[in-house]
Amino acid sequence: MEATNFESRHQQALHLMVVALASLAYLGDRVDIVWALVRNHSDSASWERLVFGCGALMLLGSAILETWANAPRNVPSRDAPPLSGESLNGHRQQYGRLARVLLVLAVGLLLPLSGTVILLAGETILFLRLSFRKDGNIAALRPTARLTTNSWSAAFRAAGGKWGLSVSMIIFAWTLQDRLAEIGAVCSVILWLVLNTAARQRSHGV
Repeated sequence: MEATNFESRHQQALHLMVVALASLAYLGDRVDIVWALVRNHSDSASWERLVFGCGALMLLGSAILETWANAPRNVPSRDAPPLSGESLNGHRQQYGRLARVLLVLAVGLLLPLSGTVILLAGETILFLRLSFRKDGNIAALRPTARLTTNSWSAAFRAAGGKWGLSVSMIIFAWTLQDRLAEIGAVCSVILWLVLNTAARQRSHGV
């Protein structure tokens, strides 16, 4: 069953809701899935740093892909063949989907086992529903639609939360201080909300 118009318009809010719901697992279990696996190891700290270091790389990859998906593209010249709307949107969706997968896998490392399961299940459902809807809508695009250029500032703004989470994960992988990871995650969400809310207000002339 494909996503509704509401789900399509409010994807970011739905993703945040899934993350928030998964984070509630901390109320019953404060042990993240990585520590649960390595705490009995003789060199648990090194294993933690290795795993969370990989998580930081996944977040960096997610931020790069998200930025690239929204980056400005050269508008074809008058003599060049028109850009296919299906091809254009298909590439952007592929980058965005892969960025989301990397983000979910990295965030899942910070949650208790039950939270990781909730996160993966919720994101999988959203991914499938939105994918079916987008794939169906691509065919309805005009076949000769030309790409509208975006600014690099808008591209980085759209991925601002992921860049913030990347920095937070790098710091956490180095220090292994839970409080720093929590503060970094909250600041990243606030950063994304501030940057994108301000942009929407400007676009609507508020």
